[in-house]
Amino acid sequence: MNQITQFFSNLKADFDRLNQSVDDLVRTYKAIVHFLDLISNLFPIDLVLVLILSLPLLYVINTLSPSTPRVNYTISVVFISGLRSFLSHTISESWEIFSVTKTALTLLLPAYFFVVVKSGFSLFSKYRIKKKALSPRHLESSFISLQKAYHNLSAEIYSELSKTEGKSFVDGEKFLSKIQDLETSITGLKTLIKKPEDTTHSSE
Repeated sequence: MNQITQFFSNLKADFDRLNQSVDDLVRTYKAIVHFLDLISNLFPIDLVLVLILSLPLLYVINTLSPSTPRVNYTISVVFISGLRSFLSHTISESWEIFSVTKTALTLLLPAYFFVVVKSGFSLFSKYRIKKKALSPRHLESSFISLQKAYHNLSAEIYSELSKTEGKSFVDGEKFLSKIQDLETSITGLKTLIKKPEDTTHSSE
């Protein structure tokens, strides 16, 4: 009798352990599904696939031209995106232009974000410098702006002279922006100098 009781007791314990294992397996499965669902919401499957397929092509292009990684990455993403659009049209007769473009831009945006920010900051800085040069508050700031513009132009000319060894300039157009900066500083200085005269004439 004790052996029968022990048998059923062991059987019940084994069954409980089996239930526990099944429950653990179900919880693990649900956790994996939840994680994959979260990942798919954050990173759509088409985006992940385009990125994964772009990496081998990027590796090949980088071996051919290692000095332009950003351009190589752009070429890879655009090529795979174009291939995806072509396959989509072949299968479903739809180019999926919006979806393909959205995925490509999402992948390319991080690569060009800092470039865009840097370009915007550079343009803003140039605008601010030009504005200060055209409308200086006092003689000192105008003189500093004029001196800086002249120094930049001189450095550019000396650099070109060292390359050409005193011969004729190869590309004189590169000096135009520096000359314009110098002209802007001179214009600002003239404006500042004329202000007292204008004030005197207006008071008379």
